[in-house]
Amino acid sequence: MKTSRINLIICTLAIISLVSCKQKTIRTIEKADIEKYYLAADTSKGSLNLELNVEIPVCFDNKSILDTIRNTIISNLFGIEYIKYANDSIIQQFASDLKKEYKLTNEPILNEMDEKSLYSFNNEHILDGFSLLNDENIYSYGINRYVFMGGAHGLNTINYYNFNLKTGKLITENDLFLKNTVSKLTELIKLRIIEQCNEDKGIKPIKNLEKTDFWIDAIKPNGNFYITDESLNYVFNPYEIGPYYLGITEVQIPYERMKNILKPNATINYLIKKEKIPNSK
Repeated sequence: MKTSRINLIICTLAIISLVSCKQKTIRTIEKADIEKYYLAADTSKGSLNLELNVEIPVCFDNKSILDTIRNTIISNLFGIEYIKYANDSIIQQFASDLKKEYKLTNEPILNEMDEKSLYSFNNEHILDGFSLLNDENIYSYGINRYVFMGGAHGLNTINYYNFNLKTGKLITENDLFLKNTVSKLTELIKLRIIEQCNEDKGIKPIKNLEKTDFWIDAIKPNGNFYITDESLNYVFNPYEIGPYYLGITEVQIPYERMKNILKPNATINYLIKKEKIPNSK
């Protein structure tokens, strides 16, 4: 009788699990690992600071599409070799590998140094993986990573991935924009940078980018964007379109500003709000 009850419970849980994944949007779980790993018993010699906090897709009504999305996200968060790990252990495995690499890289150098050396091997790896737009058509995901391995400063980068939930494929600029419109989109991006600079009260208004420190010729569609209900937002990481001190540049382009260069069947067309026609009396 006891065995039958256990089997019934297992079957019930299995059914609940299957039913719970019959949904039209992506469901995720959060996994985190926050710790400080010291290189030696003398903690002043350096440490690796880890702050890992990510969302992992675990549920969708089409398992094939879910697997494709999960594998793409895992590959970009941790590396393609981590796809094989279970969701419950993947972040701990990644943290363990980072610690091993940190020790193998720095311990030999530490052992060669004089005991009185004041040099320390302080490293950081801060990683956030998060969901953005998540409806029945599109799932957008962002990866914010900061890595410091010594030197003058670390490097912060943000990369975005937008998935078509009907196919599981990444949404690219070729899916959205008409042919031969790269130059128009480029000019729109540059114009929005100028407009956003002028909207910032802490920055002196500008008429063009000529007298700024942006690398004008480098400004062009880069495939790194995320989708919202109201706009397509391009992101340029440090050193991409300007020197390090400019940091990350985000360019918000309202859909209304790009309607004339979007494909008739662009994945995002449903998000564009139709113009309201006033009621006639």
